[in-house]
Amino acid sequence: MTQAVMTIIVILAILLSLHIFIIVWLLWQQRNGNKSEVQDDHAYLVVYASQSGHAESWAKHTTEQLQLIHQQVTLKNIQKLTATDLIQYQRILWVVSTYGEGDAPDDAQHFVHKILSQPLDLSHLSFAILALGDKRYTNFCQFGQSIEQWLLQQKAQPLFSTVLVDQLNSRDLEQWLTALEQLTAMRLTALDNERETIELKFAHRQCLNVGSAGEPIYKIQLVAEQELVWSSGDILEIQCENSATEIQQFLVAHQQDDFNDIDALKTLNLRQLPNREHHSFAAWLEHFDRLPKREYSIASLPENGLIELVVRQQQTETGLGLGSGWLTAGLQHNQPIQAYIRDNPSFRLQHHPQPLILIGNGTGIAGLVAHLKQREQWGYGQNWLIFGERQRQFDHLYHAEIQYWQQHGFLQHVDYAFSRDQAEKIYVQDILKQQSTRLKQWIKQGAAVYVCGSLNGMAGGVDQVLKEILGDELVEQLKHELRYQRDVY
Repeated sequence: MTQAVMTIIVILAILLSLHIFIIVWLLWQQRNGNKSEVQDDHAYLVVYASQSGHAESWAKHTTEQLQLIHQQVTLKNIQKLTATDLIQYQRILWVVSTYGEGDAPDDAQHFVHKILSQPLDLSHLSFAILALGDKRYTNFCQFGQSIEQWLLQQKAQPLFSTVLVDQLNSRDLEQWLTALEQLTAMRLTALDNERETIELKFAHRQCLNVGSAGEPIYKIQLVAEQELVWSSGDILEIQCENSATEIQQFLVAHQQDDFNDIDALKTLNLRQLPNREHHSFAAWLEHFDRLPKREYSIASLPENGLIELVVRQQQTETGLGLGSGWLTAGLQHNQPIQAYIRDNPSFRLQHHPQPLILIGNGTGIAGLVAHLKQREQWGYGQNWLIFGERQRQFDHLYHAEIQYWQQHGFLQHVDYAFSRDQAEKIYVQDILKQQSTRLKQWIKQGAAVYVCGSLNGMAGGVDQVLKEILGDELVEQLKHELRYQRDVY
């Protein structure tokens, strides 16, 4: 081989080596640059775990507020959170709800089983948690507190104390905004200031289960002067109020039956009525806590021209429940109601002709009926309803509508579980077992499963039977593909 050829070979080898070195260097720069970007001390990752949409709304609001003050922020559903995210980011804000008796939301199941169960070195990480919950349930804000305990075990450092929120209490939520303001040294805005209140008027109520051994269930119809837009599966948040009778009794009890301050009386409509007086009466009213809101599935579509709810009366130690008592007994004809229509992404119906399996009990019929109305409007007829209540004679809710859908080809199958109509009680999960062959066939054909109604008993029982029949892996796949959705309470 000549000297010239050898020289050419050496030059080519050097050029090839340089080329490889440049490619490796560029890849390293790109990777290192991305890593530096997400590890910026001022970058935030906002993670949310939401069942009914509240945590997602507050996570989005937190993200928008931080972006307005020029913070670098990324928003992520906990379902898509990875261990790599936890390692790369230095600041993570968690906005998470607790579902039922201390459970994680459906979209957090992957995180619980795959990440929360493993040890990680998170000594570089700072975090804060906004935990949403309800003190009426056991293990208040348990999921948020479980995340906090796990992060501390992994050596992560809190930016400030975890904020526990009871039923979206405004004072609790103010703590979150105040803590963020102190952290960023910037003024932030409360979410409620951006929400659009609508005024509805009470039009009609009807007891749907006269003679039932259970608590009365009412169909409540509300109307609005303005045109409203919502989707099947969405939620109506009612601002609870005191009835005129309750206010009058309160005034008499405090020797204020001649009290005529109009603005103060309007305040009393929306405030909790305590038992003892601390200041002059008019000044005392200003210190009353605002009454909470109550949520109800909407059973109608905008095309129906009204908002329809299905409400079961709740009995408490002091009488009827706050929301159910007001809607089923306290409201007078044409009395105005303050409310919000809220998206419910975890129960959103897909505009797709895939088969639909609707499962529920009790007042959960509201969400199922709304979806059936929507499917009828879209012209999708491959629907299967499984519904449970006490007795067919008294508790056959919406039987006329269900019969109509059957006769007109919008319900291929209807299975009832009237638990008290036979010696051995039967529930909707028992129907699933009996119809396991059909269930497998429908799932194989691409069916989606929507569950609405009681969290305790029904929802857990259905989930367990689905896993027994289909297997854990397939059920998780259905959740990931949004083919298994729940609105349970």
